[in-house]
Amino acid sequence: MSARQSLILFHPVSVVLMLVAIQVTHGFVLNEDDSGRVRQWMISETVPTAATNIFNPATKAIRYFLGSDGYSITNRAAELNAIRACFDQWQSVPGTSLKFEDGGLIASGGDINTSDQTNVIYWAKESTLVNGGRDNIFGTLAVTFPHLTNNILIEADMVLNGVQFAWFTDFNATNSTEQLIEASVLHEIGHFIGLDHSPVGGATMFARGTTGIGTQAGLSGDEMAAIRALYPASKQTGAFGKLRGQVVMEGVGVFGASVLIEDSAGNLTCGTMTRSNGFYELPQLAPGSYQVRVSPLDPPSSNSLTRLITGSDISPAFVGAETGFLPTTNVLVSISGGRTNLLNFSVSPGVDSFRITRIVQPGTSAEDLSAINAPVTLRQGQSNVIVGVYSPSFKSESILRITGDGFASGPSTFIRDAFPGSNPSLNLLHMRISAGANATPGLRSFVVQHGTNLAYANGFLEILPRFPDDNFDGLNDIFQRRYFPLFTAREAGPMADPDGDGFDNAHEHLAGSDPNNARSLLRIERVELTVEGSVLSWQSEPGKHYQVFSGSRFGTNAWQAVGNPVTATAKVTTYLPIPERTPTRFYQVQVLP
Repeated sequence: MSARQSLILFHPVSVVLMLVAIQVTHGFVLNEDDSGRVRQWMISETVPTAATNIFNPATKAIRYFLGSDGYSITNRAAELNAIRACFDQWQSVPGTSLKFEDGGLIASGGDINTSDQTNVIYWAKESTLVNGGRDNIFGTLAVTFPHLTNNILIEADMVLNGVQFAWFTDFNATNSTEQLIEASVLHEIGHFIGLDHSPVGGATMFARGTTGIGTQAGLSGDEMAAIRALYPASKQTGAFGKLRGQVVMEGVGVFGASVLIEDSAGNLTCGTMTRSNGFYELPQLAPGSYQVRVSPLDPPSSNSLTRLITGSDISPAFVGAETGFLPTTNVLVSISGGRTNLLNFSVSPGVDSFRITRIVQPGTSAEDLSAINAPVTLRQGQSNVIVGVYSPSFKSESILRITGDGFASGPSTFIRDAFPGSNPSLNLLHMRISAGANATPGLRSFVVQHGTNLAYANGFLEILPRFPDDNFDGLNDIFQRRYFPLFTAREAGPMADPDGDGFDNAHEHLAGSDPNNARSLLRIERVELTVEGSVLSWQSEPGKHYQVFSGSRFGTNAWQAVGNPVTATAKVTTYLPIPERTPTRFYQVQVLP
């Protein structure tokens, strides 16, 4: 392959400081202590030891305070709003009772102190030594420090590494090589509320993310299921089902096996890890048909090119995860609401060297590809893109496929020794794919098969929607981010009318008008009568679709469509002459969805 190909190693997103011995259970990955208590905030009741700076007993909201200096001087307001937006996204997940409150700003120059009765988020900018010099965040993007009593969270601080890493906030900066604040802080809030790292590659709680805008921006189904399990809304009883079971090898429970569940089309829903006795649990599953499989993590190795995800990527508790078994094929299961479904697995022993160890950064030229150890994305409607995977163990007859619906793919192409001189040699399997406009947004997996050998990169490809809605309010985030400093704020919501013109934000978005300017609205600017008929001009938004109507009188049934819909290409659209049939005509222009 061309020397332009590159190997890229991404940094871990975070480290969670463990203050107690833990054991991990449940779907996604929650923390349990030795007594079986799940780590979480007690938001359904008042915790006597919680100060009001930590927890508001009246609103049942966890409070947080932000370091007033942010990361930079020039972009400080946007940086602080990015953190606020992350808390808002977590509490906006449908079906959860979790709530947060912005407690305000604290003076710059703060430090980690989990005994000061204040939840603090700030940037370290002078030194990577924090917590009075007792901890070093060198090499990590961010760290969460929890304070626990019987595995109940009673305080937590979060520090972002502004010493070694540069940070940005602009979602339009798609080619940025800096760290997106929302990606890292969304991840850290997962630790803040009790989650550990996920075995699902494209989950926000995966151990690594890319620079720029990657899969950790916006919560995945893995986190949504997690927060509903930890902090369920009171009306959720019976709405979801549960899957549990045991993974055994030669009759003995397997510790640290990944259990993955996909919908019937192959789109990955969530994943978890088995406990020391091989038991697992996947709660908060919507009723329906699913496919479930078990995969081993990669064995620990000092050579990063031989591994993609190991036990240490989940947590220190999984360093000893069993990796000497073969992955399974999918098993079908039906989930019913309000019921627990049982599904056990018996895996075959074997030290399987047939593994995916790197992911292709999607591109358009096979001569200019990068190998990364993190998940990748495509957008609905994106076409003719090269995707693929690398491994020392691939053979020329190996076949690559991608799970899920809504895309077309070409044949697999095998390239031996894609990076001459690398140790070990990495072989490449790639293919061209096109994601349809109707492809289901969410996570997909790479699957490589060679005879009976199977290798998975579970959830390492995310299909992004054309229009994001990371705060689950039904309104396009691109519109909200364009017009509001905090896109999750109440005044940015679909039913709000900040300019008081009688049109809420949902209608302003549809019309392409400015929701903060009452004079910005869809209106006919001019009607000119010519010898050929009437010529209409109206304010428009490029890319929006409009339909002209005419009538000889006002009334519900008075309007008739004139011609075909028009797609605007400028801020003002002029419609071709409309032949006149009566002395008086009325016109209206309607924006189409």
